[in-house]
Amino acid sequence: MKRKAERFLKEDEIVSLPMDECTHIVSENHFYKSEGYYALVKNEVNGVNTLPRSSDVIDAYVVPICLEKAKLEGMDVCDWEISYSYAPAPCIVYGMNYFSTPDEYMVALDPEQVRRAVKHTTNSGRYPFCYQPLLPGEEPLKIVAVFGRLATEGDEQLAALARRTYEVFRIPLVSIVYVNREGKPLLSSMGPVKYSKLGRREREVLGQYLQAKWQPFQGEDESG
Repeated sequence: MKRKAERFLKEDEIVSLPMDECTHIVSENHFYKSEGYYALVKNEVNGVNTLPRSSDVIDAYVVPICLEKAKLEGMDVCDWEISYSYAPAPCIVYGMNYFSTPDEYMVALDPEQVRRAVKHTTNSGRYPFCYQPLLPGEEPLKIVAVFGRLATEGDEQLAALARRTYEVFRIPLVSIVYVNREGKPLLSSMGPVKYSKLGRREREVLGQYLQAKWQPFQGEDESG
């Protein structure tokens, strides 16, 4: 008999997950004014003990605020500056306008690449940007954390980064951009994760939390 495929999250689905005496909201997107964000706000207004807090996701998805909050909590983070025009090479450049997201960045290795990155992220000087200086040979790397866990084991420093990121910001599903500096991962930014972009092991880890516990948010259809 063919085994029925296990149900997984559909695109844009928001799930309430009762766990540890509070409700965790799992979503692809918790950006300000998104459906995932309003799900958090609605629970907070109704007195439901909910994680993450709406303030957590706002802090997490604004790169300078994210790094300063993480630094105050004792995490190792990339140095950063805000500018309208200047950035040294090499560096990572993040946009800071309303439409920019922290999972979109540009790596500029020389002055010409810096010029192009700044022009693109500022819309030709209309908005500020955030840059993070890199040492020669460094590059941003990305991992996905599910409730502070990595899908693969073996790198204890990355596992610790994932755990601390969850302890500070409490976002169930998040991408973490970091820079490996002398064997130590430095937090660069955090961003959302599309369910469709999860690997098999990441889906399995998330499925362990969702199994037999999830509830559709706001009466959404649970079939499918």
